[in-house]
Amino acid sequence: MAQLLLDLVTSFGNCLSCFPGSPTLKINNRSFKILRLLGEGGFSYVYLVEDTSTQAQYALKKIRCPFGAESVAQAMREVDAYRLFGRTPGIIHAVDHAVASERGGGGDDPGAKTVYVLLPYYKRGNLQDLINANAVNNATFPERRLMLLFLGVCRALRAMHHYTGTAAAPAPGAPSEPMEMGHGDEDDQGHGRRRGRAGVPDDQDAEAQEAPLMAPATHASSQPGGGGGSSAPTSYAHRDIKPGNIMITDSGNAPILMDLGSLAASPLPITSPSLALQTQDTAAEHSTMPYRAPELFDVQTGAVIDTKVDIWSMGCTLYACLVGKSPFEARSDETGGSLSLCVLNGDWRFPDEGVRRTATGGMKAQAAAAAAAAAAGGEAAAGAGAGSGHVVISESIRDVVRRCLTVEPAERPDIDELIAMVEKVIDELPGDGEA
Repeated sequence: MAQLLLDLVTSFGNCLSCFPGSPTLKINNRSFKILRLLGEGGFSYVYLVEDTSTQAQYALKKIRCPFGAESVAQAMREVDAYRLFGRTPGIIHAVDHAVASERGGGGDDPGAKTVYVLLPYYKRGNLQDLINANAVNNATFPERRLMLLFLGVCRALRAMHHYTGTAAAPAPGAPSEPMEMGHGDEDDQGHGRRRGRAGVPDDQDAEAQEAPLMAPATHASSQPGGGGGSSAPTSYAHRDIKPGNIMITDSGNAPILMDLGSLAASPLPITSPSLALQTQDTAAEHSTMPYRAPELFDVQTGAVIDTKVDIWSMGCTLYACLVGKSPFEARSDETGGSLSLCVLNGDWRFPDEGVRRTATGGMKAQAAAAAAAAAAGGEAAAGAGAGSGHVVISESIRDVVRRCLTVEPAERPDIDELIAMVEKVIDELPGDGEA
């Protein structure tokens, strides 16, 4: 019995070591206190941290790179993407970044690295948080406010789709330096390489927390190379537009497009079966399935993957704000069928519409209630929770979704056409609260 109690005490003590009381770290001579884990996904973790000098709060993204130089290069391509759009309104920028050596083997490559990216912290969270709150509170987005937010995302996306190489600037704190991490007021341990200052602990701290937030930030060779040389592409596709990747500014009036780990040069001609398979596998890993364009589910040799993948995702995102979930999640849940087949067949509908749509997204049937609702005007709220069973949506907003969710990429609007459509819709909608 005494031995059992001793074992319990020992186990409890070991457990406490996983929850350091006041973990601190330094990023290029700036000290930060780790407040809590915001979320995790794959090889990445996101922490809320506080600058010990200014008390300003930031989001710190930790990207583990256990597979050597290749995985470090993939993580650094995300950092390059933040540099590329560092001064573009509506796109998140990196405040600072650093690369550190992992301490402790744990069976991993002793040369494994971790990339840290310091990002702005937005207290209101992201668009998915608002969708979830609407569902819980049986609330809705006012249509005009929703479309203004949507327009802000479109304009940020336009900077990617029409990249010229002149809008970007290096993010502050561009030089990479080793990062040190300690607990409380401990002295530096000096266990790392290069000036003995890479004392980064293993992931016990991260594993002790919960709440997934974002996927690991890696990508294939079509990533930005950092800077705007003559070989730079004329456009980029985000490739993972979704409500969870759209932050809301603290004022609540503007969106911020985030998580650039999926960014890819565009257009991408698929010149071989091997490239088709690679592109499809990359999309499966980095493009969220319910918001992924059909051409990324089944990549064909001879096809061209371009920025139209983002237009599809924008349609899915707008629908999710209106109804509570992606159109293909909703349809798959309704029919019990495969989500990927729903996407490939363009099989979706608004809750008050008929059963199915054609493969190009055109309706075969629509309930009379939808037409009556459209004729009634646009003051209705847009977007009840997913379980409400009835959503009243202005016809002009429905048309935006329909145009985006066209299976054939060439038939979707480009970003300029989408912006023009959205601006026209906003002009026609009454102001929030108007009768």
